[in-house]
Amino acid sequence: MAEQKDILGQTAKLGQSKKPSQTNQTSGVPDAFAASDPLAADDRPESATGAGTSAGEKTSAAVVRRKQRYLIGFRSLPGIMPLPSDPFFERLAQMDSVEIIRRLPGLGAQATPLASNGAAPAAMSSEIVVVRMDEQHGEALRRNAPPHVIVERDVPLGYSDMLVPEPLSWQHAVQAMPFPRARRELRFRILGDGERPLANAVINMYGPGFPVQAVTDSSGQASLQTNAVEGTGIHAIYVRPAADHWERYIRNPSLESGQVNVIRLSPLARTSRSFPGERPYSWGQRIMKFDRVSSDWKGAGTKIGLIDSGCDSSHPLLRHIVRGVDLTRDKDPQSWNFDELGQGTHCAGIVAASAAAAGASASGAAPSEIIGCAPGSELHIFKVVPGGYLSDLIDALSQCIERRLDIVQIGVSAEQFSEIVAQKITEARLNGIACVTGAGNSGGAVQFPGNVPGVLTVSAVGKLGEYPQDTRHAQRALPQLIAFSGIYATNFGAWGPQVGVCAPGVAVVSSVPGGGYAAWDGTSMAASHVVGFSALLLSHHPMLQSINYGARADQRVSTLYEILRVAAIPYAQVDPARVGAGLPDLQQVAGLLPLGQELYGGSIGIGAVAGFGVGTRQSPFAPPDAYPGGPMAMNTLLQLRAAGLWL
Repeated sequence: MAEQKDILGQTAKLGQSKKPSQTNQTSGVPDAFAASDPLAADDRPESATGAGTSAGEKTSAAVVRRKQRYLIGFRSLPGIMPLPSDPFFERLAQMDSVEIIRRLPGLGAQATPLASNGAAPAAMSSEIVVVRMDEQHGEALRRNAPPHVIVERDVPLGYSDMLVPEPLSWQHAVQAMPFPRARRELRFRILGDGERPLANAVINMYGPGFPVQAVTDSSGQASLQTNAVEGTGIHAIYVRPAADHWERYIRNPSLESGQVNVIRLSPLARTSRSFPGERPYSWGQRIMKFDRVSSDWKGAGTKIGLIDSGCDSSHPLLRHIVRGVDLTRDKDPQSWNFDELGQGTHCAGIVAASAAAAGASASGAAPSEIIGCAPGSELHIFKVVPGGYLSDLIDALSQCIERRLDIVQIGVSAEQFSEIVAQKITEARLNGIACVTGAGNSGGAVQFPGNVPGVLTVSAVGKLGEYPQDTRHAQRALPQLIAFSGIYATNFGAWGPQVGVCAPGVAVVSSVPGGGYAAWDGTSMAASHVVGFSALLLSHHPMLQSINYGARADQRVSTLYEILRVAAIPYAQVDPARVGAGLPDLQQVAGLLPLGQELYGGSIGIGAVAGFGVGTRQSPFAPPDAYPGGPMAMNTLLQLRAAGLWL
């Protein structure tokens, strides 16, 4: 293609104008992408100090700008049919300073649904390649690429980190001290149930020049260095245990530098049961009415993908999870069950924790009995963080299509929008895969991939009374957005018009690596509830079991999303940009429950069962009639409690 050659030629001239071209010794092809910036070009292992460098000095290296990773793919344009092997890639592969480090299947490389007339797809698009080159020439190539070529950065994938919980105004006050000054040591000891020392508890200390952080040893002790003046300057202490205990958040703590400061954590509460042998439910499952449907509804036959940080399948409730791959280690079939971050294991427990995997429990404690929303579903693990890139997310989605999964939870984010990833998500949807993701925990705009059309984006809500008041969970509420039932929109949840529904995402107790349990916050936890909810719909809703809507196509995904939105209980006084259509409720799903089954003290109407209507709806946010002082007084009390001003 003449146009492509011109573009690549222009990029070559950019490098040649400042530095003579080099020749590859094996192929003789001009190095068209030689860097014009000598710092950017030097990617060699030798020291940059020159030929006279002594042997002892060669162990050191000058700090230079590293080469960047880029994704190159093709977009579908009217009248342009991409070829299976595009000349653009052939010319790119001949350039010395461009290193092709990976090749991925392009759009349509997996099994694509047949056309409406039964014909096979017309053609398969070219593959997606991952290259490494210096940033200057990579950006030149991106700006001048032909209309059907996509060039974008292959940026690292991010993941939610709720360990820095302070208000934004305090974070702005965190600054490095301008001059060295004497520092003092503060020693801590963290104790749990029965005065047992807690190892691996994370201690965060906030104030001017902070935050600082330490992790406790096997004796439950840790030390932190501070510049704060004795008795002043420390705003808060936040302790997050590794497992089995509630976190603790202490404002304006009184700390002694000459003594060990002891902080005691409370064990996670036991799950309440009405009858012996009854399945326990978390607060999130109860509010979404998982406890109102048959205990036999477990999402059997539904295949779910979890793209996250892996999953510790040795956990007692997750031993039935046997399918996974680590894409950060060249598709290692074993290391996916090593979860350094814990988020993947936590989300896996929300979706599919199974008592059958653990066997009979003798302890009777709540954590050992927590069951997932869809424990009978088949969970596939795709580890892409830490260390993964957008290309790993593309690879994971391609494998989801190849494995013919039903639902995929994307538990990672990126700092930029990726058109190539968006195309792969569209391909997954055309293959009948529903992609669900959290809105993000930044408190700002919805993060990628939550802003991709076709993705169901979930925000997080919390509920007062489901956690101790001296925890950071109690600081998550937006006081002005608390409903009369105690449900509230969170201050950390990202928001925008892309939010489809909301779900429980505060103080969600689930599995963590090592066999323990923890209460975590985040929109990923909320998305996991919706994934489990969707698994029950796909397994039991007659509309999604029919010939047409059960077919693996876009209409199936659209129908599932519409059922979720229609079944959601809306907030009357909350911006939909924060909660979407509201909180999905299994008892509000038309046609799911048998005729005459109880629904908030009433029964489902005949029209709701026969059609796709709303049915008999009653908002759960109505204030109790017996509350003294009326609705306004109750709402004021709830806001005070959320702000930590009333116990």
